[in-house]
Amino acid sequence: MKSKGMIISKLFKKSVVSIIAAAVATMIGVVIDGIVIGRFLGTDSMAAYGLVTPVINLATAFSGILAAGAQVVCAQHLGAGKADRARRAFSMCMVITAIIAVVMMAVILLFRGNICVLLGARGKSAHLLPLASDYLLGMVFAFPSVLLLFEFNSLMRLDGDPNRVIVAVVVMTLLDVAGDLLNALVIHGGMLGMGLATSISYFVALVIMLLHFRKKDIIFRFSPKGLKLRDLGDILSIGSASAVGSVSAMLRNGVLNNIMAGTVLSATAVAALGVLNTVYNFTSSTMIGVGLTAAMIAGMILGEQDRSAAEALVKTAVKTALVVGLILAVIVFVCADFIAGVFGSADGKQMVELASRGLRFYALSIVLYGLNNVFVNYTQGMRRMTISNIFCFLQSFVFLVLPALLLSGAMDADAVWIAYIVAEVATLLCIIVFAAIQKRGFPFRFSDFLFLKEPFGVPEEDLFETTISEENDIIPASEAVSEFCLRHNAGNKISTLTALFVEELSNNIVEYGFKDGKKYSIDIRVMKLSDGWTIRFRDDCKQFDPTEWIKLHESDDPTSNIGIRMVCGMAKKVSYLSTMELNNLTIQL
Repeated sequence: MKSKGMIISKLFKKSVVSIIAAAVATMIGVVIDGIVIGRFLGTDSMAAYGLVTPVINLATAFSGILAAGAQVVCAQHLGAGKADRARRAFSMCMVITAIIAVVMMAVILLFRGNICVLLGARGKSAHLLPLASDYLLGMVFAFPSVLLLFEFNSLMRLDGDPNRVIVAVVVMTLLDVAGDLLNALVIHGGMLGMGLATSISYFVALVIMLLHFRKKDIIFRFSPKGLKLRDLGDILSIGSASAVGSVSAMLRNGVLNNIMAGTVLSATAVAALGVLNTVYNFTSSTMIGVGLTAAMIAGMILGEQDRSAAEALVKTAVKTALVVGLILAVIVFVCADFIAGVFGSADGKQMVELASRGLRFYALSIVLYGLNNVFVNYTQGMRRMTISNIFCFLQSFVFLVLPALLLSGAMDADAVWIAYIVAEVATLLCIIVFAAIQKRGFPFRFSDFLFLKEPFGVPEEDLFETTISEENDIIPASEAVSEFCLRHNAGNKISTLTALFVEELSNNIVEYGFKDGKKYSIDIRVMKLSDGWTIRFRDDCKQFDPTEWIKLHESDDPTSNIGIRMVCGMAKKVSYLSTMELNNLTIQL
């Protein structure tokens, strides 16, 4: 019998909303700035805004590296039942984040003019230098919040507090809209005011997130004691795919800005690319949220060595990416004129027309981008770093920049727009080819795209899996467990007690966790290992610690919960952990 994967599918769908919200949160302030700048401050200000986009990408690069690395490391430790190591990795992540934030702020404050020149504020575009420099000065105070917001999102999902992210994003968005409009229409603070308004809104959102750490029943608490550099090494190693993607994006945007600056329309083309980059940041952040969800859950699955859960994850992530990507693609394609117009001022008609054309080309790449991003992040979560880094570098830089450079002489600005489509088609073909090489045949099932490092998990013949979705499933599951144990020479005592344990504990979970009328599941795994037997229960009910329940329901009746008490009494180790709003009980016999 196999697990139906319902818990993983449900967990993914619950998690993806808050993780998308946080991924978008790191860019939503910049998107709002772009809209207000384009509408009220003119084409030159919009072009200056577009020029400094790579700096914002650099901040999100560091955030992405640490967030992706920390969530996978912590999820893997929690999946393996090692909460203390997860806390230690979290603390190390906070230390390095503080150091990076201080360094970034100092560099930008001291060298922002030089940075703007390097990004293209020279030659024909030299007049954009003071505008770009002012915006960077205002934005510099947002960088600590940008770094931490992204990291806290995934970690708070692991810590059972996903809704806080959504609250923080809503508050941040409202404050940023109000601050930007106040600056543009009343204060007239120019590009400096735009950056400051965003910094203030990000800071308030960070304060809301930090209130999470006042709660008592959380896993992650900062402690400087016992920090180990190997945790930092793990975080950076796993986050390397995000590093490759973000640094590639920064370099890519710099190259594309320079291509546009050399076209016939020059500053107008740079401004149009700024519009596309703004929309790209929003849509890609949404799709990255899908990928980050896959990476986080993959980390937990890696710790558990659960092949069935990996297949369920890939299936759910791919389907989600297709649906979300298609919705975004249709919106961008159909609304391209309106979206470009939102960024354009009265004297920016030519820029709006060029941006609208670019957005329609870009819309055709969004679905494929989402699929490719799922596999970049999933392989990252499974710690297949070489595969993840190769996919990411090809997608984010090689397959996009090369076509743009090769076609720019003949196609002017259209070369850049078409390159977005070429990049995603070529990347997806590479993923399919790699899966075919691993399978030694054409991959057509989800299980062909797991990219697991073998050996992975328990051999199929030594593993029993099943899912309980209602009370009537309990007895058949108990009987199947008994048969499995007997077939593997466990002996009558172990077989009988394990089956009784499954029956009694499942009844307790159903009785106390299923009673609100919602749909829940219990995944059961029984594994024969070289050093004994392991039983794992995972359910998506409200928090319920069976070990505490046993203590609270001690009885003088020797027959009461005899299966639970005897199995726990024989166990080498009994561990319970609540993470990602799942109950996880593991018993080693």
